[in-house]
Amino acid sequence: MPDVIPKPTPLVPISGAVFVAVGENGLRAFSRDGLEWINQQVDRDGVLLQHVCFGQGRCLAIGKFGGDSIGWSTADGASWDAFKLNAQAYVGTYGPIFSADGLFRVIAEAGGPAPTETTSTEGKVWSARKPLTLDRKGMLGFDPSLRRVAQGNDRVVIIGDYGARLMRKTGAALFDIAPSAVAKNTLIDVAFGNGFFVGGGMHGLCMRSEDGLAWTDRTTGEEGEHINAMVWDGQQFVGVGQGATYLSKDGKAWRREPNENAPTNATFGNGVFVGTLWPGKLMRSTDGIRWKQVREFPFHVLAMSYGRLGA
Repeated sequence: MPDVIPKPTPLVPISGAVFVAVGENGLRAFSRDGLEWINQQVDRDGVLLQHVCFGQGRCLAIGKFGGDSIGWSTADGASWDAFKLNAQAYVGTYGPIFSADGLFRVIAEAGGPAPTETTSTEGKVWSARKPLTLDRKGMLGFDPSLRRVAQGNDRVVIIGDYGARLMRKTGAALFDIAPSAVAKNTLIDVAFGNGFFVGGGMHGLCMRSEDGLAWTDRTTGEEGEHINAMVWDGQQFVGVGQGATYLSKDGKAWRREPNENAPTNATFGNGVFVGTLWPGKLMRSTDGIRWKQVREFPFHVLAMSYGRLGA
């Protein structure tokens, strides 16, 4: 069993392609290969960093502390700029986050007629919130949460609860909502590759879409094999589920492979998959099927990503 991560070492500015892990108590750490992790930092008890992404040569992480929606942004993985998103405590929830058109973008839910979006160039100063859609028509349930984002085919696609799918073309002001949402088609994660968006969900659910609005080729797997992470590794889609990994080059024909020690969220970069299991276990795999624990943080990891720091 790997040892708990050692005492913090001096912070070192870094650049280039890296993995990032964020989580409980404001945990933040970086790695080139998913094996060696550096620049571990934490904050106060109760800080939960739930979303993280890269853009404009920076890394952005957001979450909450009590009723405040807070976050940090860094260009070098060592020095972080802190910020607060909500002006009034306990008003609104934030996430998911992504970078598009040269801006960081945070989706906000505040119980209004439509979800909203706030933007920032560097993750320091944020714009006033603007509507994400005209209304909630087509979104089932009361305030369904939006969860994950994928980009491709000159558009952004967001998935959420009760089968929600939203799509915005590059340059457009508002997202379109996919019609006829069905709760049983709720996706947990989504990825883009080979010209298609592909999502995974409960009990091995897989679906694909070219435009982000019309979803077809619905397939299901074994009971309980929930696909918690969908990744495009450059060659195929890899849906990491509990008990099995689902593999497909086109999002239509899937191969099921029993897996070992599968994480509950995962990302891909530098030829390897990196994921996390409670409590604070860092898992690594070269094929998305066989996973090995390589590190254990003192606090649980809630989100991971892969991207670039610096110019």
